[in-house]
Amino acid sequence: MKHRILIIIALFFVLVSCGTLDFSDQPQGIIEYDVTYVTNKSSMPTNLLPKHVVLKFHAHKSITTIEGFMGMFIFSNISDFKRHTNITLLKVIDKKYYYEGSKNEYPIFFEDMSKIKIINTNDKNIIAGLTCKKALITYLNSEKDTFEVYYTNDIDLKNPNKGTPFEEIDGVLLAFNLKLNTVEMRITANKYLPEPVSTAEFEVPDNYVEISRKKMMSVLSKLLE
Repeated sequence: MKHRILIIIALFFVLVSCGTLDFSDQPQGIIEYDVTYVTNKSSMPTNLLPKHVVLKFHAHKSITTIEGFMGMFIFSNISDFKRHTNITLLKVIDKKYYYEGSKNEYPIFFEDMSKIKIINTNDKNIIAGLTCKKALITYLNSEKDTFEVYYTNDIDLKNPNKGTPFEEIDGVLLAFNLKLNTVEMRITANKYLPEPVSTAEFEVPDNYVEISRKKMMSVLSKLLE
């Protein structure tokens, strides 16, 4: 009986360890992206909208930041690949908000991409010095245009797209489309920096006020109406 109990305990720990990814060997780094605009139906002139996006990653977390309006607007998303959660941060002039989503809830800027189909291809490209594979994204039950996504396996991140509509893609996105309310952007990497990133980057600052998802969407809508 004692031996059976020990075997059961050993099997339990084996099963648990097999179901848990080890993020201790994850790379650190920064990817910088250029932004062009597919559509801009907001009242804001395109030349005042953000021109760059920065992605920073370390262990099981990443933060994507979009800054525009000469620094008056900063929009960030903190992803936790291990917990499968996202935190949205928004700074508009002197107002600072954050929204913490539930497990497996999509980030706010993927609001219109809940139903998509990913079609893998054999095409490849080089972006920011990294070898990329190409996939096509089509919207289900929608007349929206198909767009191309390029992703790389040269950066060995585990679950890099978990908690997003792109979670089937096992690679870091280097070119993709993103929509913020009435503005659709094409985001393409221009530089990859494999350098250390402080874990402090993934903490919500103390001076940010927690709000609901509905409130966050309302603030963004007014900003880009």
